[in-house]
Formats: sequence, C-alpha cells, structure tokens
Amino acid sequence: MFVLEYFKKSLLSIDYLMVVLICGLCVFGIIVIGSVTNIHINPNSSLHAQQQFAFVSGLIMFFVFSLINHKLLAKLYWPIYGFNLLLLVLTYFFGTGAANVNRGLMISFGGAQFGIQPSQYAKIFMILFLAGFIDKYKEKINNIFVLLGLAGLIAVPVYLIFQQPSLSASMVVLLISATMLFLGGLSYKYIFTALSAIIPAGALFYLDLSRGQGNFILIDRLISDFQIRRLLEFIGDPGFQTLQARTALGSGQLSGRGLYNGIINQMGILPEAHNDFIFAVIGEEFGFIGANIVLFVILILIIKCLLISHFADTLVGMLIAAGVCGMLFFQTFIHVGVVTNILPNTGITLPFVSYGGSSMWVLMISMGIVMNIHITNKQFSKEGYR
Repeated sequence: MFVLEYFKKSLLSIDYLMVVLICGLCVFGIIVIGSVTNIHINPNSSLHAQQQFAFVSGLIMFFVFSLINHKLLAKLYWPIYGFNLLLLVLTYFFGTGAANVNRGLMISFGGAQFGIQPSQYAKIFMILFLAGFIDKYKEKINNIFVLLGLAGLIAVPVYLIFQQPSLSASMVVLLISATMLFLGGLSYKYIFTALSAIIPAGALFYLDLSRGQGNFILIDRLISDFQIRRLLEFIGDPGFQTLQARTALGSGQLSGRGLYNGIINQMGILPEAHNDFIFAVIGEEFGFIGANIVLFVILILIIKCLLISHFADTLVGMLIAAGVCGMLFFQTFIHVGVVTNILPNTGITLPFVSYGGSSMWVLMISMGIVMNIHITNKQFSKEGYR
C-alpha cells in the first residue's frame, strides 16, 4: 500500500512540461534523422528505426529512474565509479569502431548483440560519483590530500575516454567535474591556481600548434594525428566537413528550405549529418527560426535543471541536478560551436536530437534522476520540511 501511494504521489509530482519538451526534441530529432536517411524514399532506414526504439525505451528509463531515490544512487558512488572504470577499461582493450577509433563495446544478451558507448555513460556515472564523494567529504573538500585524490579519480576515466580517442566526451566529463567541484565548495585559491596554469599551458599549446606539421615540439605526443589535423583546419582553412556544415546552416536563411528539401543534406555530402552535424541539417531545412526554437527548448530544460538544483533539499540533489545541467549546456555549446566553426571539429551529439542509442539512454536516465530530485523537492515542500 505504501509503495502504491509513493508511486501515485510521485507521478502526480512529475513536471510534465519537462516531459513534453524532452519528447518534442526527441520526435523532432527522429524527423530530422528521417530526412538525413531519406526516409521518404527509403522507408526501411535502420537508423530511423533504431532512433525510434532508443526514444521509446529511453522514455521508459526516464520514468523508472524518476521513481528511484537519487540519494540511494549517490550512496552507491564507489560501486558506480568501479563499474564506470570497468566499462572504460574493457573499451580500451576490446573496443570496436572505425579505423583507430574504438569507442563502442559489443554486449551479448539472450543470443542478441547490441553496442553501447561507455564514454556516454561515463558522464552520468561521474555525476553520481562526484555528488556522493563531495557530499561524503564536504568538510574536507579543500584538504589538499583529499583534493589531489579526487583529481586522480577524475583523471583516470578522463584519460581512458581521451585514449579511445574521444576528445569531446573527455572534455565534457572534465567540465562537468569542474562545475560540480566549484558548487561543492572548492576554494577560490585552487580555482585561481588552476587557471594560472591552464592559461599559459593553452598559450604554449597554440604556439606549438602554429609551428605546423612536422615542426611540433610536444603536441604530436599528446594527441593523435587526425585531432592535430582538425586543429590545424580550425586555425587555418576549414576542412571539407566544416565547410559543408557552414554552407548547409547558412543556406536555410530565415525559414529554411523545408523538410526533405535541404540540398546538401539530400545529396549526402555532409559527413555524420545524423549525429555530430545534425544542427547544420536543422539550419538548412528549418532555417534560423527552426534552429533557434530547438536551442530555446534546450535552454528551457537547462533552466529547469538549474531551478531544481537551486531548490534541492540536500547537497547531493543540488550537485546531481547541476551536473546534468552542465552536461546539457556543454554538449549543446560544443555541438553548435563545431557546426558554426567557433570550436575545432570534435564530434558530439546535440542532446535528444542527434542519432545515438547510448546518448539517448544516458540523457533520459539523467533527466529521470533530475526529475526524482524535483519530486523530492516538491514533496518536502508540501509536507513542510523546509
């Protein structure tokens, strides 16, 4: 009886506007992926069907995790961290992918095989781990030994993701971690110390990069050849993919060419148009208005996560919601920044819109956990706990 009452109260406390916004983005993404894969010509597109499955199954995960107590998840921060490392280590040794990129992991279940991308799951795993760790050691978070230990714990998964290689995913995990540490009470002296090291390091990195291919001192020992090539294209002449993305994005002008009418999209000359460059397709077929509506909906979700974080009844809840907020913001910023060429070409999905089963599931699970924080906040508020 208590369980049924809990479920009833939880379902009544769900922010259904958030659910509608998430579903709206997902359905719109499926429509755009249909355009990229020419669903009007080839109704049997596997990518289109797979994204529909990812959405429906992801929505189920959203509601399941919205009913699971987020505080219980945070208490399991060490097992979650260990499982995260296990997946990343398995990917490091047994990962699958194209050329020298090994980001996927094939899993057999019931005679069937399906792939997951552990670098995607690392985002929510690290959010839960950091929330639990910071809450446990909140009084000692500025102790140099605790801080160095935590830095090492963050560095290990970031390094494993970077080695896949997945620069964008490692950057997102690092930025989320920095955000959560800041909100967890990190002293400004450590922040200023880090900035004083990062800024000159960045300047030296740029100077080394500008020496040109064959004249590098250190950069070629840190990142792979194709990543160097993308950086050189960013500071010099844009590569083919970036040029096609910019042309597609601009050609849509105010209202777009219309669904299935994007010339560059329909000709299939924009690589990775279904995931890493889907914003360019949106710009071409739905124009400036359509592209900005998508960004506005994502902005509303980010604001909602911020508000849930602000009104959280515990530090754990505040940190988890803030971490998910950071994930949405950084992914959107990097994706749009790459398409518009204000950032180097490093592939990352546009939240809820781009193709990708792992990306969809991680986002749905993350938003489900945030929804549980919202439900807890609402119930505490009603029952007078604040």
